[in-house]
Amino acid sequence: MSTDNREDYLINILRLTNGTGSVKTTDISKYMGVAPASVTEMLKVLSREGLVNYEKYRGVSLTEKGIKDAKSLRRKHHIMERFLTDVLDVDPESAHGEAHAIEHALSDEAASKMCRLIGTKVDSDCDTCPNPCDDMIGVTAICRRIPDLSIGEKGKITHLSGEDPEVVKKLISMGLAPGKTIVLDSLESDSYILIMDDNVLAINGKMASCIFVEKILG
Repeated sequence: MSTDNREDYLINILRLTNGTGSVKTTDISKYMGVAPASVTEMLKVLSREGLVNYEKYRGVSLTEKGIKDAKSLRRKHHIMERFLTDVLDVDPESAHGEAHAIEHALSDEAASKMCRLIGTKVDSDCDTCPNPCDDMIGVTAICRRIPDLSIGEKGKITHLSGEDPEVVKKLISMGLAPGKTIVLDSLESDSYILIMDDNVLAINGKMASCIFVEKILG
């Protein structure tokens, strides 16, 4: 049985139980449109792998490891879905299908980078993906927004964060993405003049407030 198939079962059990309690085999069968015998076979596999607690006629529940793996997969799905809609302008219905096809192959590292890139919160059916991502929480303490920099200061963009996807999308299109080094060259009225890769960029205050940077000394 493929890894993709096993992960589909995990995330669907999570959806049906919200990570608590158990669900009947027949309910999983109806929800996934799969024969009960096939569900039973998969649950036995997942049980051997320590991902579910399964007893015949008593239903199935996710183990701690199963919950962790299922939530990780769900997070990747929603990040991929938002990346497709907010950055690539894919319609929501198509994005859902594309995200489902890609989520299994998406690494944790790639998912975190996408999360930093899209900036806005990633909604899910149970949880809300933190903004910024989990791996950025420790970094934000030493990060500042562009308006907090002094003229001439240099910084490396750590993440984007904004409530308006269109603003984040505009920043990405300008090349202002995590990992890029910028210098605040000057401030003219509400325009922040930045130097990036020997290019001069002008952004307004709203856009500047969406860019978080880590100061580079020297």
